[in-house]
Amino acid sequence: MIERQSQLLLLLEKTFSPEGEIHFLAIAEKEIQIHEKERPVHQVRVALTFQEGDTVNPYYDGTNLFVIIDEDSIEFTLEKEWADGPPAIEGSPIEFALGWVSELAEPFYVSLEALAAAKTNNHPRYSNNLEGNSLQEESEQ
Repeated sequence: MIERQSQLLLLLEKTFSPEGEIHFLAIAEKEIQIHEKERPVHQVRVALTFQEGDTVNPYYDGTNLFVIIDEDSIEFTLEKEWADGPPAIEGSPIEFALGWVSELAEPFYVSLEALAAAKTNNHPRYSNNLEGNSLQEESEQ
């Protein structure tokens, strides 16, 4: 995982899971251009679920959010687009999390639970070689 992605993961953890109760399943980001004269905005797609101890909820929620990434900072932007209202995906089985996140871009973060669920699901939108094209949790490697 490159430094920018590590910083983004840290921001997401601090914002959405300060107590450690949220488990991130998969995260992808893609640079998009809103206006040519402004700093580029990155769309971030996050699939997450709740965790109690070692148990991960079998259903996930997913959202798209936006950040500005500079050389020395990452900050949320366009909050009106994503902060209010329901998630983009709500209560879907975790075996679909990796596929949904991958629709935006190649995930830079994939939990072991999401990887295992995607493999057992064997859905056509998943790659045949998930280990070859997705990074797993840093803490598990």
